[in-house]
Amino acid sequence: MQVEEEVVSEIDVKQAVRLAKEFAKGIYESEKISQLGLEAVERTEDGKHWLVTLGFSRPWTAPRSTRGHDPLRSPFEQALDESRKPKVERGYKLFRVDAQSGAVVGMEMFSE
Repeated sequence: MQVEEEVVSEIDVKQAVRLAKEFAKGIYESEKISQLGLEAVERTEDGKHWLVTLGFSRPWTAPRSTRGHDPLRSPFEQALDESRKPKVERGYKLFRVDAQSGAVVGMEMFSE
């Protein structure tokens, strides 16, 4: 008697990241997120999910420049102002991607 083995293919880490990014772009489409980037990725202990942490910026978290380029200011003054600019705030989300199907099955707030 011959027993057939069920071959189950799993998504790899690159696919998990790609699927999480596509999901994030879709879910946040109306918010016009930008600078979407991978921050971390790991496999759960039971191997059932990929945990993909993505960082991104939203339009309302970008700093507004109070000064434009001023040719009368020295390069030193301009560089000093540049270093004092507030940094863009980033949001972080943890996406749980099913390792078998590739479906994003969860999204959580992520705090550092």
